Amino acid sequence: MYKLVVEVDNWDLALAVFKTLEKEVRFRRGELHLEVGKIVATAADAASLRSLLHTVFRSIYVVATVEEIAARQQPPTHP
Repeated sequence: MYKLVVEVDNWDLALAVFKTLEKEVRFRRGELHLEVGKIVATAADAASLRSLLHTVFRSIYVVATVEEIAARQQPPTHP
């Protein structure tokens, strides 16, 4: 059994996205699930873990990009 743990702690958007993916990314040879502040991928073999790893980091990249774009869209606050 292979296992990958990615700590995201208080990154609320990432945790929400992976809560949804947790239900979708389950197959015979591996799965994604959440633990407290962590995304955990478990797989029966290295190839399956690589596939899950790709899914995890691609999703993290998308979440980070969305947050960055959203931050740029907010108008500056003036005291």
